[in-house]
Amino acid sequence: MGQETHVVPLHVLGTDVDVHVGGEDAGATAAAIRERWHLSLREPGGEGARTVEAAVIPEGAEASAWSRSETVVQDPDPRRMLQRLTQSITYCVIGARSGELLMLHAAALADPGTGATAAFVAPGNTGKTTLCRTLGPSRAYVTDETLGVRRDGTVVPYLKPLSTRRPDWSGVKDEQAPGALGLRGPQVEPWLAGLVILRREAEHEGEPVVEELGLLDAVIALTPESSAFMKTERPLHWLASVLERTGGARRVTYSEVADLEPLAAEICGRTSPW
Repeated sequence: MGQETHVVPLHVLGTDVDVHVGGEDAGATAAAIRERWHLSLREPGGEGARTVEAAVIPEGAEASAWSRSETVVQDPDPRRMLQRLTQSITYCVIGARSGELLMLHAAALADPGTGATAAFVAPGNTGKTTLCRTLGPSRAYVTDETLGVRRDGTVVPYLKPLSTRRPDWSGVKDEQAPGALGLRGPQVEPWLAGLVILRREAEHEGEPVVEELGLLDAVIALTPESSAFMKTERPLHWLASVLERTGGARRVTYSEVADLEPLAAEICGRTSPW
């Protein structure tokens, strides 16, 4: 990691993570990480923080093998390093909260005054980040990746950078700071108000089609988009309880994310069932 090391302390998904930054121009790399993770910065210190190492290394240098489970991220491409760092941090904090939270792959936005949170569940690369960018500036940004729900219905924010596809960046996503996109984190504690399962179809015409799902269909649709689901106590009962309290899940078929604004407004306008 080189001689110079900077530490960027984060608090993400209810978990303290220290990013140890080394490599070439470690100061600039640490500044770039702080900028993108600005909503998740915490005061340094404390015990029990998870550790992830990050470095931009010289072109031609031997990089360590990388997968999402790795806690060392080294890459000669700063853009790819930042993307991989986000993925490694995500894997790390999901592991830390396994068994404690109901975690769903979702974009989530909250009413800034009440904390009522609309969760839009979908697989990766199917519009969650675009939804946050489009519908988020008037609301509180909660996550574009992993929604964490406690037993009492409150939501644990995951205020990561928004991982955005760019046509001029082949194979690499742009990790964008939420603030640069007009997004802010919650100022009051968010709580889950409703669940929507997204089905984006580019050829779909007209208004979004909303389908109410029965309990069994909702559970079948949601469990593949969960993390560490079976590590929680009585997970099916927990999910069924969440669905009952929040009015069940709906599946929406749409083309343009802006057309989901009325649905987001309706859910964020609810009163708490918790």
